[in-house]
Amino acid sequence: MLSAHCLKDLKIFVPEAVIMGNAATLSCQYDLEQAALYAVRWYFGQEEFYRYVPREAKPTFVFAVAGINVDLTNSDATSVTLKGVSRELSGSYQCEVSEDAPLFHTEIRSAHMQVIELPKDDPVMQVDKKVIGANDHFKAVCTVGPSYPPANITWYINGRKVYKTPLQRITQDAFEGSTAYSSLEIYPHSQVLQGFFQAMPKYQPNIMLLCEVSILHVFHKSVQLRIGLSNAPPTTISPNLLGLEGSKRYANGDPDNSALTGASQCICCSALGAVTLALATLAVAQL
Repeated sequence: MLSAHCLKDLKIFVPEAVIMGNAATLSCQYDLEQAALYAVRWYFGQEEFYRYVPREAKPTFVFAVAGINVDLTNSDATSVTLKGVSRELSGSYQCEVSEDAPLFHTEIRSAHMQVIELPKDDPVMQVDKKVIGANDHFKAVCTVGPSYPPANITWYINGRKVYKTPLQRITQDAFEGSTAYSSLEIYPHSQVLQGFFQAMPKYQPNIMLLCEVSILHVFHKSVQLRIGLSNAPPTTISPNLLGLEGSKRYANGDPDNSALTGASQCICCSALGAVTLALATLAVAQL
């Protein structure tokens, strides 16, 4: 009678990302339900590079695969450790587990690992102005050296992420083997700055602009600059004060501008008073 115990619940654990030159530990967990283990095999792509057979005198076997260096002191029936991983080891890994006779039931699981090459230098930020006003156009550029995969660049102002809008333009160029580049352009009346200027004159005197560089979840670096906010009044003249808006609308023949209308009325009143006084004087003289 065959045993009811068999292999089940096979799970594979492979780092999603590991930095080039570091060690990577891959593991396989399984439940044999008291059945005997026959072998555990590990593959990179379709090539076997490690095998564990417990009933052998020397249970561990390593097979030559380009770029793979197995650390036998940290490898066993459930895990295998690779030393000094290179970019070429990005790819699919498979764990195959087989139970012993009489069934030799076998299961296999796979997972992907990405080997990360970090940029050699820190990110750099450049800005075209260190003090900006509510009506200014502002541009900042953030760059970081080559990496694999290319780095992602994100912008923040006072800790809040800046999103792309028609008045907040963000561009990014990142290609394998070349410098990653991102620019942030903020146009007058953009949403991200209006909140600071609308609270004048009690708004903050400056903002903190931050550029964050990230590669998956294993690398994060940032550079930040303090940008001043100018509370100087706008240099443009209000169209209303020039009569450009008021001239479009008249109420009882007067421009829709109380300040300018009031001044005109005073001038007219003064002229009328002078004429009346002159006529009264002439009348008295004739008497």
